[in-house]
Amino acid sequence: MAKSFFRSVTDQITGGGSKTTDIQVVQAINRFDEEHSKLERLKREFDKYTQAKLVFDNATIRFFDFICSLTDFSKWPQQRTLVQSCTDIQRTDSEYLQRVNRQINLNINSSFEIFKKMQIRITDQDHIQHDYDKTRKQYQSSIKRDEKIKVDRIKNELDQLKSALGLINSELRDELPKFHLDLQHHHIQFIKELFELNGKYHKNLYKSHTHFMKNLQEDVSTSLNNSGNVSKIETESSITDYDKQKVTYCTPLSRPKRTDYKVLHQARVVHDYKGENEDEIDLIKDEYISVISFENEEDNTRDSGWEYGEKLDGTIGLFPVNFAVRLYDNEEKQ
Repeated sequence: MAKSFFRSVTDQITGGGSKTTDIQVVQAINRFDEEHSKLERLKREFDKYTQAKLVFDNATIRFFDFICSLTDFSKWPQQRTLVQSCTDIQRTDSEYLQRVNRQINLNINSSFEIFKKMQIRITDQDHIQHDYDKTRKQYQSSIKRDEKIKVDRIKNELDQLKSALGLINSELRDELPKFHLDLQHHHIQFIKELFELNGKYHKNLYKSHTHFMKNLQEDVSTSLNNSGNVSKIETESSITDYDKQKVTYCTPLSRPKRTDYKVLHQARVVHDYKGENEDEIDLIKDEYISVISFENEEDNTRDSGWEYGEKLDGTIGLFPVNFAVRLYDNEEKQ
């Protein structure tokens, strides 16, 4: 009779039976873990995408540089326009990769922060659940041994844990569905940003190609027919026309003063740097730069910890070698 009474009291306190988990909360936590795995995979896949894009951009630079070397101005005036178009395409590729890397990584990191906050809540629930189950077992064991004083002490502790567990489970039943809804909105925003950047990138590429093809249609037949006897006046006129096209079409970025250099490799900036001298350039973390050859190889100071680089806006100067990491090799720039 006494044992039956104690079992009845235990069932009332623990909720009856050995199962104390909240099924709805458990299912929501399982879904949380699945979504977290998806986000980690998204990060890995995005890193693979950016690396593949870097390799592709490198191949594009090498291929277009070779194409530009196939012709010369004396036989085809539009060769200068070809070089300019290829330069614009290379710059568009670099700017796109820099923007997508910065903006998408910011979005992914923001998602991880959302997960981190919810993970703290889930960890708290897990600790309370563990303490409750452990205390419940101690309570049942004390009842079997008929330790009345110990039973009363553990009962108070069990009541407090049960109340805390019920409270946090109730909160998680409301918070986790809202978390998943917010996460879906976050993913949708991520997709919109990615496609917007991609759309602008391809639009700029289309402009570069269209501009070049327009010049070809206007001039290629005349240029090819008269390639053997182009006069000096016609040559100077073509150069003037090209300069006008370049002014009206190109983005007003500062151009490098040097053209006789080699692009040794591309690099990603890992630390901000403020140039202290006139021959140094400022660096911003996560931007991409081209490491180029020195103006005079005899004065090469690379071994002393400095590199010579070109930024996306055409700025050329020195920077500390340990402020950027190498990405890939490149051939001589035409």
